Amino acid sequence: MRKFWLRLTDARLKAVLRALRDPGPGLGDLFESPAAAAAFFKPLRAGLRRAAAAAPGTPPASSQALAAAEDFVERLERVFSDLALHGTLPDAPVKEALLYLQRACGEAPALLFPGDRAGAFARIRGFSAGARKVLALARAAAEAAPSGFPQNLKFSSIYSGLDAVLDAYERCAEALFRI
Repeated sequence: MRKFWLRLTDARLKAVLRALRDPGPGLGDLFESPAAAAAFFKPLRAGLRRAAAAAPGTPPASSQALAAAEDFVERLERVFSDLALHGTLPDAPVKEALLYLQRACGEAPALLFPGDRAGAFARIRGFSAGARKVLALARAAAEAAPSGFPQNLKFSSIYSGLDAVLDAYERCAEALFRI
């Protein structure tokens, strides 16, 4: 009951859940148009800033989750901004990793419900592990390929960026799980 009450009343938790949940459905649109990332993430960043300025008496775990959510949103936006900067669309490994992330985003709200918290956290970690495996294989292939060095270097940095996104998402999910 406490977690449900926190979910309803803690502005920081509301912002964190929105930041973790909302990118999931939007990732498909960002696949096609990475340049739209700034407009897509602007309301999420604004909501997180408002929540950070909200009631300072909120639990420390909410503050930890908020900081991790801010990091997650910034890093995910940076991945799509890098794709737009390089003028490329996500390749197959990036798409697959983002699909894993999309599934993990769908599990975020369950982290605050007692009946499914542990299961949701385990599924999030499983989706993250699947995405990391795809990215590790793609990064190894890009680094080993003798031709197309500039393109391989671009995608290698994008793979690293996505790995950092997954780290931030897992930190946020863990903070929510511990509330």
